[in-house]
Amino acid sequence: MERTPAPASQSAVPRPNAQVEPQDSSPSTKEQEQKRTANGSTAKIPQPKLRLHVETLRHPATTPFLTLIPDIASTLDTALHNIVKYLYSSPIHAQSETPSAQMTKHPSFTPSIPPTRSVTLHLRDIDGVAYTTGTELDDDHKEIHLSLPYVQHCTKGDDPAKELVGVLTHELVHCYQHTSPPESANDKDSKIPHPPGGLIEGIADFVRLKAGLEPPHWKRPQSAGERAETWDAGYQHTAYFLAWIEDVRVGRGAVGMLNDRLLRVGYVSAKEGDCGVGFWRGLFGAEVAELWDEYGEYLDGGKGENARGNWEDEILNAE
Repeated sequence: MERTPAPASQSAVPRPNAQVEPQDSSPSTKEQEQKRTANGSTAKIPQPKLRLHVETLRHPATTPFLTLIPDIASTLDTALHNIVKYLYSSPIHAQSETPSAQMTKHPSFTPSIPPTRSVTLHLRDIDGVAYTTGTELDDDHKEIHLSLPYVQHCTKGDDPAKELVGVLTHELVHCYQHTSPPESANDKDSKIPHPPGGLIEGIADFVRLKAGLEPPHWKRPQSAGERAETWDAGYQHTAYFLAWIEDVRVGRGAVGMLNDRLLRVGYVSAKEGDCGVGFWRGLFGAEVAELWDEYGEYLDGGKGENARGNWEDEILNAE
C-alpha cells in the first residue's frame, strides 16, 4: 500500500509496450547468451492471467483512468519486466585473476519467481491509494485494489499517467516478492520471523525507483540528517537505502539476493540462530544498523572503504 503523495509533475512515462529485447542471431549475441548462462541467470518474464474489474462505470475517475492507461495488460507486462530485471536477475560477474577480486563477494543467486497465476486489478471507490492481497481460496491469485478517488486526485497533476503506472508497478511487486519460506506462510506456529513492513514496502518502491517512475515529491537525501529516523521507515525512504546498497555498497543484484534470502530462510537474525550469522551480516557482511550508519556517512561525503559503485549514475541515469 502507498501513502498519498503530492500530484506528480510532468515526466516521460516508459512505453507500456516495452518488452524484453528481441533475440539477435548474430554470433556476438550468442556468445553473450552463453556467458549469461555460465555466470548469471534471469527468471523468465511471467505471464499470469490478467483481469480487470471496474466497480462502477459512473465514477468520475473511471473513464480518465481507462484513457490514461488504455492498454492495461501491456502496462502490467512492462512492470513485470522491471520486477524480473531488478529482483530476479542474478548478475554476470567477470572472472578475474586478481586475488583481491576473487575474494570479493558478489551478489549471486538462483532466481525463483513466485508462482502467481493471476492478477486482478480492481478499480474501486475506496480510501487511500491502493493495496494488494491474495484471494481467500488461493494466495497464488492476487488482487490489486486501486482507489478511484486517488485516480481523480492524480488527474489534477501534470503527469497523472506516470504516477498511476508507478503505483501499479509498486503494487505488482507485492504480487511477486518474497517475504518468507513457503512452509512458514502456511504454518501459524512457525517461528521463522517475517521482515518488517518497511522493508517489504521499500523493496516495492525500490523497483519503482529503478524503473524511473519516482514521483517528484520523493527527495533523495543529501545528508544523514535528511534520512528518515530509521532504515525501515518504508516506501521511498527505505527504497533509497536499498538503492545505495545495490548501487554503491555491494553491487547489482544485491536487493534481488536479499529478496531470494527471504524465500530461502526468512528474516532470520542472529537472535533466532541462523548458525550465528545475522540476516544482513550474512548477506552483506554488516548488520543493518552498521549499513544505515555507513549510508549516513556516504551521504555526508565520506565514501567509505566498502563503496564500489556510483550511486548518482545508477539512479539519475536509470535504464
